[in-house]
Amino acid sequence: MKNLKLLSGLPTLLLAVLLSASAIFPTSLKAVDKLEYDKVKFEEVNSGDPYNVPEVPVQDSKSLEGVKIAIVAAHGFEEIEGTYPIRHMLKRGAKVEIVTPDWIKDRVMAVQFLKPSIWIPVDKQISQAKVEDYDAIIIPGGAWNPIIMRTDASILNFVRKAHQSNKLVASVCHGPQVLINAGLVKGINITGVGDIRNDLRNAGGNVIENQPVVFDHNILTSRDPNDMAQFSSAIEEYLVKRLKFEKVSHSESEVSASTVICDHCHGTGWLEGGPGYYHYQCPTCHGTGRVPGNPIPQNGTDH
Repeated sequence: MKNLKLLSGLPTLLLAVLLSASAIFPTSLKAVDKLEYDKVKFEEVNSGDPYNVPEVPVQDSKSLEGVKIAIVAAHGFEEIEGTYPIRHMLKRGAKVEIVTPDWIKDRVMAVQFLKPSIWIPVDKQISQAKVEDYDAIIIPGGAWNPIIMRTDASILNFVRKAHQSNKLVASVCHGPQVLINAGLVKGINITGVGDIRNDLRNAGGNVIENQPVVFDHNILTSRDPNDMAQFSSAIEEYLVKRLKFEKVSHSESEVSASTVICDHCHGTGWLEGGPGYYHYQCPTCHGTGRVPGNPIPQNGTDH
């Protein structure tokens, strides 16, 4: 009899459970269909704190004359990380070209933090750009620019070839994420914005946190937009020294035959040293790459 009483009360119990469940989970399929979300208004998007980085005064408006630089960027690069070095290099006589992935035509979008800010005209797509045409490439960071570029095989091949060709490869903030995917980080001194430093370490880089500019051979990196003055000045300094070195190299054929290659710098005219591996002029040959030697005897014409 007791079991029969329990069974007779089961429908009532099930009904109570169902009613309780409907109270806890009131959403029905019809309610889901009626869900609405507010559209994001442009003025609501956070543009982050403004970066008030003063421009570096121009000492020589022709210091980079003859230099050609590629700014390699996709949609979503941080505005100041593109526009600051562009202005810096142009004011010193360099030619600057904007190079983008092939699918970005005519113009590329900059952002301020998460908020779209300006369009910059595109000069070339990556398939049109040749590494040998440039003295340096600059990779800005930004909200989603590095995410796009680090998965673009043509961009990565361009960056690798620039590095292998001993071109200056400069990157700032989130930009070094592209260097990770290009396989250029392992074993080098490097920096970047705080939230990618573990990524850089995991890729084998030696992360320097307390310097605005970190140099390792032909790779130059900076931490964030606040470093733009030092970042741009370091690029200028490197390229000015490279220009002087090339002039010395090109004039070697005119050097007297009574000189020999400098043992100290092995004929380059330059040495590297210091924490950033900066180039400096060889003190033995004074940047010429050659030192006085025994005169080479002249071949006689008598037989």
